[in-house]
Amino acid sequence: MPTSEHKYSIDDLIAALLRDQGIHDGHWALNIEFSATGAAVKPQDQPTRTLPGLIVSVNGATLVAADPSAEGSVDAAAVNPRKSGPAKRRAASPKAGPTTLQ
Repeated sequence: MPTSEHKYSIDDLIAALLRDQGIHDGHWALNIEFSATGAAVKPQDQPTRTLPGLIVSVNGATLVAADPSAEGSVDAAAVNPRKSGPAKRRAASPKAGPTTLQ
């Protein structure tokens, strides 16, 4: 039965993005871009009180090449290895028909 929720670790998310982009080499990391805005907020437990607050939004994510020793980097070769297909066959050269001298 399908579920209405799917949770991914950051490593799983990077691996999925590497497969989606067809990346097979190098170490990669994920950069998340945030925006923050100050606001006046009312705590749920004290709705008559107003406190300074912070609203944080996620603007996007970027897959970036990383140093192999970087904490949290994922090796593309390990999570998205190149598929080794069957050996390519050389096309046979067309056979020349019999030559006749007239």
